[in-house]
Amino acid sequence: MLCWIACLILQGAHFGADKRSAGKLWRDQPYGLSLPYLQNAMTRNSYVFMRQYIHFADNSKRLPKGQPGYKALFKVDFALDEMMKGMRKAWTAGKHVTIDESMIRYMGRAISYVQYMPAKPIKHGIKVFALCCAMSAVILAFKVYVGKEDDSDGTAVGVCDQLVNDAGLTSTRGRVLYTDNYYTSVKLAKHMYENYGWTIVGTISATDKKSREDEDIPFLKLSNGARLGVERGWFREAVIRLKSCTGKIYYIQCTTWRDKKQVFFLHNCEVGCSTGITVKRHVKGKRQRLEIDGPIAQKRYIKYFNAVDRNDRDSADYSTSIRTNRYYIRIFCWILDRVLHVCYAVVLYCNKLGIGKVNWKKYGSANGGRHDFQIDLGIALLNHGIGMDWVDEQRPDYMRQGEFIPCKCKKCYFCINGYTSRIAHAGKKRVFVQYKCSKRAVTKKCTDVRVNLGKGSNYCKMCYRQQDDELTPPQKRKLCKNS
Repeated sequence: MLCWIACLILQGAHFGADKRSAGKLWRDQPYGLSLPYLQNAMTRNSYVFMRQYIHFADNSKRLPKGQPGYKALFKVDFALDEMMKGMRKAWTAGKHVTIDESMIRYMGRAISYVQYMPAKPIKHGIKVFALCCAMSAVILAFKVYVGKEDDSDGTAVGVCDQLVNDAGLTSTRGRVLYTDNYYTSVKLAKHMYENYGWTIVGTISATDKKSREDEDIPFLKLSNGARLGVERGWFREAVIRLKSCTGKIYYIQCTTWRDKKQVFFLHNCEVGCSTGITVKRHVKGKRQRLEIDGPIAQKRYIKYFNAVDRNDRDSADYSTSIRTNRYYIRIFCWILDRVLHVCYAVVLYCNKLGIGKVNWKKYGSANGGRHDFQIDLGIALLNHGIGMDWVDEQRPDYMRQGEFIPCKCKKCYFCINGYTSRIAHAGKKRVFVQYKCSKRAVTKKCTDVRVNLGKGSNYCKMCYRQQDDELTPPQKRKLCKNS
């Protein structure tokens, strides 16, 4: 199992978002990559067999839909829980956290909760609510959207509350949560502050005047004529004073800002008048960007909100996902990409503090550092898996049983233990002669083996091919040796 996962990691490093056939990892050059450390560790048929029959749960224990205890993600639930526990142990969230949606590419018909989100790079797929550390973009909690098959609270406040509790962040007060239009509301700001002592910063959509509620924002959406009548950088701020159930006074501020469009912010972090803050924007007809006024909420939002998008961007370039209609494998590959991102973040942070190996410094390079890290991680996991399975002289069933292919990487299990070395050279071509009596002979010239060919021709085919081309076929057969 570890070796198969290592093959997925290596496939993602070499192919990236371009999901070509995995068989090219084993195919000889120039038509394939021909990786000796992978060809020696696992055969192509073993990889295909694992991919075809991989399961993460016992299907006989799955409860029918509608019964108490039914889980829509039963097929992959165990793997998701275990991998999420490891990620939480590996990284601790800072002061700033972000909640946003991520998408798992899937267009099959096996499930009913496939979403269409035209604003996302992946438009068709499975939607995932994710909570990330705003500094490192490491996922600390997530929830796969399964539609009506989920009995939990599906409101925006309920999703945020569940993610915060799953990540184990409720014990520490003073954190700042960054959200977008889908989650941000006055109700969420009250809930997070009164229950956990958190503040929020997020964009919010202005509602129509007829659908006003008690917890709505004080600003309206401007008409096109009114919006064009004010210049870019214009903003207005309003503050509401509230009292928590414990009697503590706190404030929630709403800001409307005229950028290219009208934007609304809601926050209770750093409440006050925004003065002396500017942002740079491109203006039509100007070569250089111009500075316009901006609110404090916009500055903090731009700096910390894009954590989930950065996580998706990192995973998309070296994705381990494979082409399949089985949704649970797609979900497993998605969480595997996030595990690789956590490992990469930990290695970079340790290297920054001077902890770990000296060669970890190369992984921080913008020129192939992430690519080299994933290949080294895949080879290390491959070595660990082979070391667990290859105990005696008998090789594991999934490993190459014949002579090992020469390799000079000096990192794989076979180079380290002296099973292979040098460079692979093309072997000498051997000629196989198949007789009618089913006997075979290996030779480079006319064989001395004489067998009874039975009915039909009784001349040596090897001699026939070596005769002069100017001779006629009957003349060639007369000059051939008889078997």
